[in-house]
Amino acid sequence: MVAEQMGRVGRQLKINFVVSVGDNFYQAGLKGPNDPKFQNSFSKVYTARSLQTPWYSVLGNHDYLGDTLLQIGDALTKKDNRWFCDRSYLLKHNLCGPSHTGHCHKFVEFFFIDTTPFVDKYWSPEQKRTFDWRGIGHRQTYLDTQLEKLNSGLSSSSATWKIVIGHHTIRSLGRHGDTHEMVKQVLPILEKLKVDMYLNGHDHCLEHIKREDSTVHFVTSGAGSKSFQGLRQGKPEDGLQFGYDGQGFISVSMAAQDLRIDFHDALGHKLHQLTLHK
Repeated sequence: MVAEQMGRVGRQLKINFVVSVGDNFYQAGLKGPNDPKFQNSFSKVYTARSLQTPWYSVLGNHDYLGDTLLQIGDALTKKDNRWFCDRSYLLKHNLCGPSHTGHCHKFVEFFFIDTTPFVDKYWSPEQKRTFDWRGIGHRQTYLDTQLEKLNSGLSSSSATWKIVIGHHTIRSLGRHGDTHEMVKQVLPILEKLKVDMYLNGHDHCLEHIKREDSTVHFVTSGAGSKSFQGLRQGKPEDGLQFGYDGQGFISVSMAAQDLRIDFHDALGHKLHQLTLHK
């Protein structure tokens, strides 16, 4: 049902691409190149014509329970050329209209980050699940490199809009709540370098949080499939602008001076709208 409504909204907006915020293949990632979950959870689900466009994805903690190298390699792209996934990367998209001639100075930059390695409990000796850490190497070196790359990229960016995308929450009133490692290590960079929005999954709900003590808008869109896991009421200082504990998705419309996010339920109804201007 969500996929059908995504296709309808995608057709109306004439979308350029889709973003997946991780936990792409439940419950334990992909087990090999012929794992039927790739077809049953992606290729055969998002079949609308409007969704035959690039899908930019990050890894979630459940993806790390399977073959992570498969998801970030090119084997899946050969099966479905929409698929693109990597640990961390930059996506730039111009915002000038079709009538614009010459160089476009208005653009958005999306900074995709790999959040699962930040979470301490996944590395605990008491952790019973097996995570596929191949390619990570020394954990702290990997995290330091990723933070330096994010800091450098944001510092040098002249984008009109700067959006960071990861799987785990920074601020959330869902079942998982705040990810404390992200609050401590990632949030200071986002605030210092004036990131407009952090977009995540992990909690299976829709949320918009804007706290008075932060310049960043926090948007959770993790309700594409599994949902109804609970949403706390919170206190005024938690900054919850909108929360929905049900299935749904968000759509993003951007222009040189305007950014609009619509929150949709599984039937496609608009539940909330976030609008920013510059």
